[in-house]
Amino acid sequence: MVAGCHAWSRAPTVTSTVPRAGRALTIREAEPDDAAALAALSVQLGYPATAGETAARLAALRARPGDAVLVAEDGGAVLGWLHVGGKLMLESAPFAEVLGLVVDEKHRGKGVGKRLLAGAVRWAADNGFARLRVRSNVTREDAHRFYEREGFRRVKTQVVLDRPLP
Repeated sequence: MVAGCHAWSRAPTVTSTVPRAGRALTIREAEPDDAAALAALSVQLGYPATAGETAARLAALRARPGDAVLVAEDGGAVLGWLHVGGKLMLESAPFAEVLGLVVDEKHRGKGVGKRLLAGAVRWAADNGFARLRVRSNVTREDAHRFYEREGFRRVKTQVVLDRPLP
């Protein structure tokens, strides 16, 4: 058994509610009915996707025990999402990674991203991981400052290469 991989499971589901400006901000696992809101937020992140494409991806991720998609909800509106997953690599100890995080531009700077990240930290700890990583495009300087305020430190700069397959 590999340390950090033993507990990858759908449970416990991350759900928390904290009062926010007179209303409750809830962090919960994404549901199929969230697909349209997740797709709209993905556009803000720079990754256009239809509600149908997002619904299919979400269904596949929900079936994988090593992944979780969390949403921040306020008054029935999805304000942001975070995708976290476990990584098992030959060359390093297992770790959890934030694979995507976006908060609606109208709600940035109000603690929504911080709450989503806290949900990812809890998911990672509950699933036996000792570290949480995030990769961020070099152009996203505001995101870098956010992650550094939340205790992350820069450890590497890298280049991502992509090759279409036939």
